[in-house]
Amino acid sequence: MTELVWHGKHIPGRDPSSGQSGLSLSRLRTQESYSPTPTTEQPLPALSDAALPWHNRLIHADKQALLPVLLEDFANTVNLIYIDPPFMTGRTFTQGNQVAYRDTWRNSLDHYLQWIYETFIFLHQLLTPDGSLYVHLDWRTAHYAKLLLDEIFSAQAQTKGAGFKNEIIWHYQSGGRAKKYYARKHDTILLYTKSAHYCFHGEQLGEKRGTQKRNHMRKEIGEDGRTFWTIRSGGRVYRYDEDQYMSLPDVWSDISHLHQKDPERTGYATQKPEALLERILLASSNENDLILDCFCGSGVTPIVAERLGRRWIASDQSEQAISTTRARLLLQQRQRPFLFQHLETSTR
Repeated sequence: MTELVWHGKHIPGRDPSSGQSGLSLSRLRTQESYSPTPTTEQPLPALSDAALPWHNRLIHADKQALLPVLLEDFANTVNLIYIDPPFMTGRTFTQGNQVAYRDTWRNSLDHYLQWIYETFIFLHQLLTPDGSLYVHLDWRTAHYAKLLLDEIFSAQAQTKGAGFKNEIIWHYQSGGRAKKYYARKHDTILLYTKSAHYCFHGEQLGEKRGTQKRNHMRKEIGEDGRTFWTIRSGGRVYRYDEDQYMSLPDVWSDISHLHQKDPERTGYATQKPEALLERILLASSNENDLILDCFCGSGVTPIVAERLGRRWIASDQSEQAISTTRARLLLQQRQRPFLFQHLETSTR
């Protein structure tokens, strides 16, 4: 198996110098609990977390400290994970006059690789055996991420068929111009599954085949006047009716990047369109499944998960991200209550 190696590579939760496992000294504390009633904005009376039925969770915490804590309660229970982590752009992103997050990494690729490697290991452990992971990056680090994910998912595979499924190209029209190279007009979304048995409803999201000719298939009209298409392959004839859905391709050019005046925009840097998350959640999860996004940014993942009847856990280290997400959630018609939590860390 090919392995990507960098200076300082080590397994998360383990001191690379001593080789001894560290102990978690952190726990989640609930600050507020919000009712599913969309008009109620006052927090409910404080309850112990153990006494609560399922509540969705919005958590203000750095994923590096949070993910080991989540493993204590949610190992092998998350059905779908989507992350849109920093891309190693070297930039500091702001919202208004405040810093949303820094994407600088001490100008060190080694530092970034160790950080994202740790993230992938924890996320793999959180996934259900039939769970899926979507990782949203761009040209700067997607190729490194694929090698890391191949290593982690292959090493931990319990059955054949686990691991890489798709490199999705999200092509958009916005973006800068280039004079010395081709204009960069797409992001990359990598899809990995924990086993060969996973949730996927891609055929429900594609277009109907319709009556217009699309390729070299033969068009025929049935006795009922409806169109169907046939093709011969391997000595067999395959038939497809006009109402059948075609598989969704791995190049997505029908979802627009958010423009400056788009009504969805919150002003948060790097915000993604809801249509993108809706497609991912519909394809790779079912109603009531548990969705995780530990880089929730402007809150697109929990907003879409809530609308589609999924349970969710969303977190971010940025106060701006949490403030934006919380405000958006309080304006939504919520099906379930949600907890607003933070990570409380004690010292030895």
